[in-house]
Amino acid sequence: MKDIDYVQSNLKPRPYVSSEVVRLINMKQAKLYISNKIYPIDIYTSIDKKGESVLVMVFLKEETQEAYKLWLNYALEENTV
Repeated sequence: MKDIDYVQSNLKPRPYVSSEVVRLINMKQAKLYISNKIYPIDIYTSIDKKGESVLVMVFLKEETQEAYKLWLNYALEENTV
């Protein structure tokens, strides 16, 4: 019998309330969060203000605080957090 190599998911799906999360449609910002091991807890599609389909990634606010400060200062890079 062949061994099965299971892959551990980085997504942490769980119930959440709107006040504890941030929703990102900026894929550059989301990619930088993920490269810094801050993973989304939810992903879904939506429609933006222009009527275009967008991918929305949902992150916990408490996990993104340091990365968000760096993002605001144009200092967030891959693997900086």
